[in-house]
Amino acid sequence: MTEQNYIFGYGSLIESESRLRTTPNAKDVYPVIVSGLKRGWFARTGGNSLSTTFLGCIKDSKSIVNGVIYKVSEEEIKNIDSREKGYSRELLDKDKIKFLFDIKDPNIKIWTYLNEFDNFKELKNNFPNKKFPIVQSYVDMCINGCLEIEAKFDKAKELNFTKMFIESTEHWNEFWANDRIYPRRAFIYRPNANTIDTYLKDNLKDESLFNKIYIE
Repeated sequence: MTEQNYIFGYGSLIESESRLRTTPNAKDVYPVIVSGLKRGWFARTGGNSLSTTFLGCIKDSKSIVNGVIYKVSEEEIKNIDSREKGYSRELLDKDKIKFLFDIKDPNIKIWTYLNEFDNFKELKNNFPNKKFPIVQSYVDMCINGCLEIEAKFDKAKELNFTKMFIESTEHWNEFWANDRIYPRRAFIYRPNANTIDTYLKDNLKDESLFNKIYIE
């Protein structure tokens, strides 16, 4: 039997609006937790006009990452490869995936997009800085996606999916620009900005970072 391809999204792909821009058929998503990956702010993969630090993932046996999986065709994988240029698409070990739903088709392949660094110094050089900050419009996509998942899946809500996302993401720092009014990434202003801000302020390991976000 042919295996069905799925994508594991751990950042902006969690949010429906963001995900559907690349994969219009990916309306149905399912929450999962993956062991052996570490998510953090260290990806510089946008075009020349995007001076932003994005979320990335690296292999790390001691870490976990939550996100969503969704079904894709071979053609859709090519489109996502183009969107995730600069990342390496790799196959996940299903034994390291905790499904927060009743999976009906166990015969699946789950891919994700990872970053590769030769050493910690190279990784550290990609942390957010003044030129390449974290931008709030991108954070909004990710947090809003987590809130969508909590609204649809009771198990995700019970496990505080949004809180887990924030706490399992590394390298938040003071180079964090609030670009909501003139967004680098978002296409509309965030109606639920207050909810997103509350989650961030309550769940960041260093609460003072929230007060250092600067307006662009």
